[in-house]
Amino acid sequence: MDDFDIDPHPDFKDLHRVLLMIAEDFDRFCKTHKIQYYLMGGTALGAMRHKGFIPWDDDFDVFMDRVNYLTFLDCAKTHLDTDKYYLQMEDTQEWPLFFSKIRLNGTSYKEEHNSALTLHEGVFIDIMCLNNAYQHRPLRYVQYLAARVLSAQALSKKGYTAGSIKKRLSLILAPLICRGFVKQLLKSLAVGFEKQSSPIVGHFFGRAPFPRTSFSRAALGAPRYVDFEHLQLPVPEKVEDYLTIRYGPKYMDPPSKAVRALYPSHAVEVDLGVWAKQ
Repeated sequence: MDDFDIDPHPDFKDLHRVLLMIAEDFDRFCKTHKIQYYLMGGTALGAMRHKGFIPWDDDFDVFMDRVNYLTFLDCAKTHLDTDKYYLQMEDTQEWPLFFSKIRLNGTSYKEEHNSALTLHEGVFIDIMCLNNAYQHRPLRYVQYLAARVLSAQALSKKGYTAGSIKKRLSLILAPLICRGFVKQLLKSLAVGFEKQSSPIVGHFFGRAPFPRTSFSRAALGAPRYVDFEHLQLPVPEKVEDYLTIRYGPKYMDPPSKAVRALYPSHAVEVDLGVWAKQ
């Protein structure tokens, strides 16, 4: 059987439906407030390769450049439908990582590595920020390293456990390093130069290795609306260039079972509440 014909994981069908509802509301919100965003990572790959969700994937990711990201956060604080949704802000006591989430009230999506946090755990979409990236590769690598230290500190705060000695050591050392002035310096390095534009943008706080974290701003361009299940959602104008950098030139080929196994479900428990039957 062709991997493109794989049915969604049976546990994901209802979850995908609820995620689509959140995505549709999010898209409407961004259009109303003139905020430009794009599908990113596996969500963009799913749009191009499967015309929707990757069948074995259970999340939904978008990114924006920094101007649009800050505009979104400001608008969401004031205009988000708080009866239905919760804005989970980045770099807070509740959510120490460096991206934000929109969570659906009345649902639960418990993740294994959040044991040290007290937080809203509703079903969510991830909202990432693309920062200005230095054109000079060594400087861009400094941005990446700063983001990795900050991410390790945040993962330590949320109770993340690592398998390798190297990762365990980073989880111990990062909280000792990321304090006061040093943390602010690392954030400034990772974000880059906020008040200028750059021909290169980067998302340094994800799981991608350094060569796959940055790409030409020109690849973003005007949002290009493509099929995503029953919706039309935006990907970068040159999404093929972006996906080639992020996943390699054979991104349209179906992955092996071994590769799929590297991306297990994020949740250990899901409760869709009243949305399970709608």
